[in-house]
Amino acid sequence: MESPANDNWKTDDSHENNLSKVCMDHAAFCAFRLDQDGRILYANHKACDSLGYSQVELLKMSVFDIDPNQNQEKWPYDWQKLCDAGLVTFESLHRRKDGTVFPIDVTATLIEFQSCQYSMVIINDITERKSIYESLRTTQFIFEKAPFGIFLIKDGGIITNVNEQTCRYLGYTKEELCRMNVLDIDRGYSPEEVNKIWLRQKQKKDIDTFETIHRRKDCTDVPVEISGIQLRLNDIPYSVSFVKDISERKAAEEQRRKMEAQMRNSQKMESLGTLAGGIAHDFNNILNAILGYAELAKLQCQLDSTLSTYISEISRAGDRAKELVQQILLFSRQGSSEKRPIDVSRVVNEVLKLIKAALPANIEIIVNISPKLDPVLADEIHIHQIVMNLCTNAYHAMKCSGGILNVTLTNIAIQNQDAQSFPNMNEGNYIRLSVADTGGGIPPYIIDRIFDPYFTTKPVGEGTGLGLSTIHGIVDDHGGKIKVYSKVGVGTTFHVFLPATDTAAAKITSEQALQLPKGSECILYVDDEKTIIDLSRDLLERLGYQVETRASAIDAIYAFQAAPQKYDLIISDINMPKMTGDEMIRQMKAIRPDIPIILCSGFSERLSPQTMEAIGINAVLMKPVIYADLAHTVRKVLEGLKYC
Repeated sequence: MESPANDNWKTDDSHENNLSKVCMDHAAFCAFRLDQDGRILYANHKACDSLGYSQVELLKMSVFDIDPNQNQEKWPYDWQKLCDAGLVTFESLHRRKDGTVFPIDVTATLIEFQSCQYSMVIINDITERKSIYESLRTTQFIFEKAPFGIFLIKDGGIITNVNEQTCRYLGYTKEELCRMNVLDIDRGYSPEEVNKIWLRQKQKKDIDTFETIHRRKDCTDVPVEISGIQLRLNDIPYSVSFVKDISERKAAEEQRRKMEAQMRNSQKMESLGTLAGGIAHDFNNILNAILGYAELAKLQCQLDSTLSTYISEISRAGDRAKELVQQILLFSRQGSSEKRPIDVSRVVNEVLKLIKAALPANIEIIVNISPKLDPVLADEIHIHQIVMNLCTNAYHAMKCSGGILNVTLTNIAIQNQDAQSFPNMNEGNYIRLSVADTGGGIPPYIIDRIFDPYFTTKPVGEGTGLGLSTIHGIVDDHGGKIKVYSKVGVGTTFHVFLPATDTAAAKITSEQALQLPKGSECILYVDDEKTIIDLSRDLLERLGYQVETRASAIDAIYAFQAAPQKYDLIISDINMPKMTGDEMIRQMKAIRPDIPIILCSGFSERLSPQTMEAIGINAVLMKPVIYADLAHTVRKVLEGLKYC
């Protein structure tokens, strides 16, 4: 039964009007007729079904009851807007009878009839459309805000769409990228290889992952990992590529490779050290005999004889061999560092002889060494390392274009007024070693880092980044300073300042070495080499000592057990068969704790300060033992002085 309000709908009883009403009642959209106050005058069947009300219920309601966005304060303005325009469309909400709310699309038309104005409203439920829109908006948001680059690429490499991250890591705008081809930014593959990747993705039908290089707008490169898949949209093939910046991963991999290489090198050095130690022990025993018997022979000769000259040459060659063994042991980190007054000019000349053979013809060496240089209290092997590393660096700076390697060695006195030119350096006399090249120079932005460990500008495989940091450490250890001056395109100069030692003091030390101290105490000498035993007995007896010898640690223990108070000193080799020297000493110390001990060794790998302290060793003599060192060490130990 229709309400009285609905009678207004009947303008006449014509067939056309009845047909129109029937059509409106059964339309597939919601239809309402509202008066100026927002009251519902008509609602079709679709509107009733949509809201869950009966027609009778709706005709007792107003638009304010079903539209949460409408209220009586707002309605006059909306009605006036409709009157002015005649037709308005907008989106709003409807509330069902069960309280649920859904989005709608509203089209309102102004109708004037019999001097009255009405609103004919057509409503469409847009829940599905809104859902699709929200889904698309969410998808677009995820696309744009994804933490990796996304490309949509057509056949032929044409870029059709990218996300924000792509623009961010490449430095282009989206508009710029969508006018480009993938070949404009990919530096890892040729056009033919890119085409192969496209065909591979087409055939695989699943994700294809590979690495390449992308070129940014500022022309810098970035390593990337791409996961791509080929899809079809409107029957057009596209490649969707997900791009991840792997710069950090590549840097970590490079660091890991460097560390692995350093570990392999360390293991190799350890193996070489073990080999060098074994060779050095045997070789030092041979050198011990050569140098020892040369000294004995020289004692039997007249000082000005030809034979004495020959023996001196043998001793000089033996000393050089001893230094060579020490270099090998230091290289393998088994040798001990010993500072003594040395002539730096001799070391420089030796290095230059070695390096000249390796330099190409386009590099000229200019050497300027001042006469009468002061000696330097230094480790000769370390000074050799300084000169060699600096000259090698200069060579690397000029090996392509050639140039001049200038090596200068001179005395220099630094006084108080020189403090500004030589900051952080004490007053005094120095030897200044200067190594200059005419290479490309060091850029200002890295010159402060050149002494950092593992920092290098050389290509992979040509440098470890340890050369200059090692030099810096050696110079500091010797109480010196190193300075660098460089200009790009001109060259680089390194100045090494080493404190000069007192010439007179060096001379006194040398003269004292010739005055060998003597004694009359009883010494037990232990070594498994008969040649060393015979030589050492002869040398010690010439100094006035009583000497007993044993060829094994076990025999020495038996002799010591029989008369522990008989001996004033034990001298023993450390590496012997069946029982080592340090184990023998432990057993002897258990019998007589105060017995002085001197150990002889070809290398000192096992002789840490802690070990010597624990065993009770008074001194260590490194083979080959020089007669003067033996004499002074024995005397000092017997007099109760620790002499290591």
